[in-house]
Amino acid sequence: MKTGSCQCGAIKYQLESEPLMTYACHCKDCQKRTGSAFSMGVIFPTEALDLSGELTAWDRISDDGNANTRYSCSQCGNVIYGASTASPQAIKLQAGTLDDTQDVKPDVHILAESAQAWVNIPSEDLRYDTQPDNLMDIFAAVQMKRDKA
Repeated sequence: MKTGSCQCGAIKYQLESEPLMTYACHCKDCQKRTGSAFSMGVIFPTEALDLSGELTAWDRISDDGNANTRYSCSQCGNVIYGASTASPQAIKLQAGTLDDTQDVKPDVHILAESAQAWVNIPSEDLRYDTQPDNLMDIFAAVQMKRDKA
């Protein structure tokens, strides 16, 4: 079981399943939101999250019209996870909120065409230069790569 929290400890959570995949998103929105070169997310089934504490929510509408909601600690503002109307069955947990991040490595890099010039994406990692049209295509590619490992 994986556990995590926000910076101030007001939000605590546990996850009752294995992650579906881990990604690094290099888009300009993620760069702005995180104040970093990319965002690292770990996708879990929505029902796997057991969370305590008070969250706030902020919506952003994507280019294709889907609502992307970011849930943050109401005390410290730390983003915990995101959810999208395009894929309500999954949450995108911010990887850095996990208590143990030693084994967190991206399965895939998305919107890699926006990556900072100094970011070195390993050649063996799955890479999409743009946003794939279908999230299930990414899951299938990740699963195929895991099966080969």
